[in-house]
Amino acid sequence: MKKSFLLLTAFICTLACKNPEKSSSKEMDAVEKSDHKSSDQSPCTLLTDAEIKSVLSIPSDTETSKEKKSITYPACFYKWESFTYPYKFSTGQTVDRPAELSIVWAININKKLYEQSISVYKDGEAINGLGDMATYSKKMGQITFLKNDNLFHVKAETSTDEASNKAKSITLAKLIADKL
Repeated sequence: MKKSFLLLTAFICTLACKNPEKSSSKEMDAVEKSDHKSSDQSPCTLLTDAEIKSVLSIPSDTETSKEKKSITYPACFYKWESFTYPYKFSTGQTVDRPAELSIVWAININKKLYEQSISVYKDGEAINGLGDMATYSKKMGQITFLKNDNLFHVKAETSTDEASNKAKSITLAKLIADKL
């Protein structure tokens, strides 16, 4: 139980910092020895490209790069280099940022582990009608939900409009939940 909590906490901290470093071999061994159903079960297989692009309002002919990773739990990172939005830094500099989506999938997660995973959400907002329970964090820009002992983190970034990103993340999360 403590090991699961530590792994989940480490994952959330890594995701929060957007740390691109590879996991250590010990972390990878822990993931491989965990209760994941099978290696072919990936968050990259949950939704079709067409479903994702439709929700994110990305033209269907836009090239998608997709990267499957197992940091602490299996994750899928999507990026659309040619579909960008202007992002303004606090310094005033503006750059074109590519649209992105991340989906993380942890299985055999109970209510207590779910609550531990969202404990870092100081601004957590309960979202009704999604799985067994769901919470959105404005600061993290992601929705976390639990359904049938499956925990998901979904984060869509297609504009600087937080409300739009939130709505798209929730819509994608509902598509995932409907498939379980």
